[in-house]
Amino acid sequence: MSEPTKGYVVVASRTKFFYVSAINLIESILDFHPEAKITLVTEERFLDKRSEVCDKIIFCDDHKRAKLWGMARTPYDITFYIDADTECEHEDIANVFDLLGDDDIQFTGLPADRHYCYAEVFFPGATKPDGTKAGFELCGGVCLYDMRKPIVREFMQDWWDLTDKQYNHGWWPKKADGSEDLENYPQSFKRWDQFSLWWLTNKEEKYKDLKVSIMKDDARWNFYSKYKYKHNDDPVVIRHYSSTNAKQMEF
Repeated sequence: MSEPTKGYVVVASRTKFFYVSAINLIESILDFHPEAKITLVTEERFLDKRSEVCDKIIFCDDHKRAKLWGMARTPYDITFYIDADTECEHEDIANVFDLLGDDDIQFTGLPADRHYCYAEVFFPGATKPDGTKAGFELCGGVCLYDMRKPIVREFMQDWWDLTDKQYNHGWWPKKADGSEDLENYPQSFKRWDQFSLWWLTNKEEKYKDLKVSIMKDDARWNFYSKYKYKHNDDPVVIRHYSSTNAKQMEF
């Protein structure tokens, strides 16, 4: 049996900021892992000579969540997706594929001690089977997944399809009378692709056996720039920057 192909996917759409950030990320990965295979998903209008550092290029449109479309079209068997507005800081990036084990998909988490960084976590009226508040538990800033498994391929496509409907006012949880359930799932949550992720992994019978987990020492792999203190003992591998103003910039 041949070895599975392994590579990184980075997506840059909508503004030149994301393209420039993506190139910086890719170069930083190559600094620590020169043999890395990296696919850039971006809009053709952004392309310049800097993209020559990529293994492959796939063109996308300017959808706000083109990242999900790109994740579903990875050319690799085992993929580590990374948000464009990040930077690699450690040689352990080359070992990330070893973390997957028997899992289908791994994300980083949103534990209680990091909630101070996030605008919304809990749904006001929705609860888990144990009666506690339901809300986001997985962060999609990075994602490690095995596309050799049909269930994973279907999940990645469904995540994109459901998010596209969500953003285009074509889907939202319904009440018994057919109206949108804004009491349990308010309007403000429609802006997050994490909501469609939560829905698929918690509400869809199709994915009840999907092996989804949180990466070991997960803060190392998605260390958010607004963290106020250390959330892991070992060095950061991926540092995640976020600036609303910068994301609107054109170059």
